[in-house]
Amino acid sequence: GGGAGGGNAMAAAQQEAMKGAGLLDVADAKGIIEGLDSLPESTRQALMTELPEGDRTEGGLKEVIRSPQFQQAVGQLDHVLQSGQGRELLMSMGITPPQGFDNMGPAAVRAFLQGLQKKADEDSMKD
Repeated sequence: GGGAGGGNAMAAAQQEAMKGAGLLDVADAKGIIEGLDSLPESTRQALMTELPEGDRTEGGLKEVIRSPQFQQAVGQLDHVLQSGQGRELLMSMGITPPQGFDNMGPAAVRAFLQGLQKKADEDSMKD
């Protein structure tokens, strides 16, 4: 049967999850593109203004997200957050890093994403 071995595997999986997912785990190209489709048109347009002039289309935006360069940039951001070097980045974005942020390791990714969500919620209330 499922015996004690199954319980140990479950406990190990829960312990791993507690450490926190990496940014690439939550910001994979497919998930980002699906998320884009649910954004208001005005938000997608604002994102497109950040692209090179010839690529300012929905297709261009999705192409950038699928690119190895974008994935590499997400990986670098993940490393900065997990290595405890992200405090200045968060502060520059108007996000207050939680106490102990510099030593959170993978949990810093969750703190970063929660901070982004809180900031987005605050900003949308101003509009």
